Amino acid sequence: MKKIDKLVIKSFVGPFLLTFVVVVFILLTQYMLKYFDDFVGKGLGAEVFAELLFYFSINMTPVALPLAVLLSSLMTFGNLGEHFELTAIKGAGISLTRALRPLFFFVTLISIVAFLSNNFVVPKANLKAYSLLYDIKQKKPALDIQEGVFYGGIPNFKIKINKKFPDGETIKDVIIYDHSTGLGNRDVILADSGKMYTIQNDRYLMLELFKGNRYSETTKLLASSSQGTGSEQFVRNNFDTTKMIFDLASFDLQRTKEEYFASHRRMQTMEQLSRSIDSMQYEKLAIKYDAFAGSTNFYNYHLRYDSLMPEGLEEQIVVPEVEIDSVDSVENVRQGGLLSMESSAIKAGNLKRQRQQIQENVDDIVHTKKKYQVTEIDTALIALAEGEIEEKEKTGIVSKALNQSRTIKNTLQINVQKLRRLESEIHKNTYESYKKVTQALSCLIMFLIGAPLGAIIKRGGLGVPVLISVCFFIAFYVVTEMSRKWAEELVMSAEMAVWLPNLVLLPFGIIFLIQARLDARLLEGDFYRVLFDQLWGHWKKLSKKSAG
Repeated sequence: MKKIDKLVIKSFVGPFLLTFVVVVFILLTQYMLKYFDDFVGKGLGAEVFAELLFYFSINMTPVALPLAVLLSSLMTFGNLGEHFELTAIKGAGISLTRALRPLFFFVTLISIVAFLSNNFVVPKANLKAYSLLYDIKQKKPALDIQEGVFYGGIPNFKIKINKKFPDGETIKDVIIYDHSTGLGNRDVILADSGKMYTIQNDRYLMLELFKGNRYSETTKLLASSSQGTGSEQFVRNNFDTTKMIFDLASFDLQRTKEEYFASHRRMQTMEQLSRSIDSMQYEKLAIKYDAFAGSTNFYNYHLRYDSLMPEGLEEQIVVPEVEIDSVDSVENVRQGGLLSMESSAIKAGNLKRQRQQIQENVDDIVHTKKKYQVTEIDTALIALAEGEIEEKEKTGIVSKALNQSRTIKNTLQINVQKLRRLESEIHKNTYESYKKVTQALSCLIMFLIGAPLGAIIKRGGLGVPVLISVCFFIAFYVVTEMSRKWAEELVMSAEMAVWLPNLVLLPFGIIFLIQARLDARLLEGDFYRVLFDQLWGHWKKLSKKSAG
């Protein structure tokens, strides 16, 4: 049995590594083509491209692993069936499930490694990849001064060269505007010809100009003027040869601190995502409580004390009692997830006291029949209802009431939008957290589909297995994207959305496994012809019984 296990594993490992590398390469190429325009003309070195490709290769592994497992398992058992090795294994009294067992444990190990990679390695790779990609997008294009066009890539200078010679250095008819003073086009250099080249490993640009003039317009202050006004002076200098050096430091790739990108959900582990979700839940509750606490300011009469705290809100808002003595302790509390909000959390900390005050006011009104003071609008509305007001004053009363109603409506709409945005972010973070688990488990499900299906079709190579793998992967990808959209748009819960692709494909794996154990011929026409004849016979029998 150990020899058979070694045979099966050895037959699987080779195609798995090959297909994994190929899939990663295809996905990486497809992904990087989206940013092709951001790379062109930037003068990026090979080291930058190698770093970017390495990090994005790690980013592609969660998607590539399930497809590689599906394709390699199809090829492995297809080859075993095509060369009658699988038939020999069954003839020796070994069941298909027993033959699948060593690969099942091997794929389980791959799933565990995939989960650990998704949770710890991929977030760090995403942080470095997307921060580097952002810096590449912000980088200026490489120095490329075209003929007859003003070039403004060098800070504080505009350069125009009317003629460039084939040697790459000699230039003719040069115009340079110096804007370093910030006063506009008041300093101009004109030259008949010159040379342009870089020095010190392309760190500086050297311009040697011949036979030209420099025109400067300056302002000279008048000593006799009390208001500091001056006279304009025009200066012209002739030169036979002059040199100008331009610093090209602005063309270097400036690296942004990675901490600025660390709060995105793709750069966080499950533990960090859990803390982010917890903080947003606190923020949601704080918004609800703020709306509740401010409700007495909106309603001046019949709803002033009827708008009590929603049931369960007090129990859900829990703000830890933390003594904060310094700035460092504030940062430690925030990092520990205890202080998820700033001003809202401080307000929520007084929740019980404010609720008791409101309840005391309500009890006072109900039990002691104490008359509370009403506003001008309340008095007018009461008089209007009792018919004690003149017709000409009704317009002003109604206008005030409408303005107050619009204020209430706008405030509630703003709170609803905030809550919906937070709910969407919670769904996105929840989806991202569970996806680290579901992507790892999808390797097992793809194995349950690929291995039995390969035993059924009994064809190896890259023909039929690739076609079937692509079909299942497209179905998996489509369901994944649809469920993700539904989760972000709050149509479906994030937990259900992230598990849906696996739940859709799992029945196929179970069906294929059952059919493979029965030696069914699912991909042969005779199988469906016999199945149709059986169904047709049963239908005829039922028709005769119903007619008799």
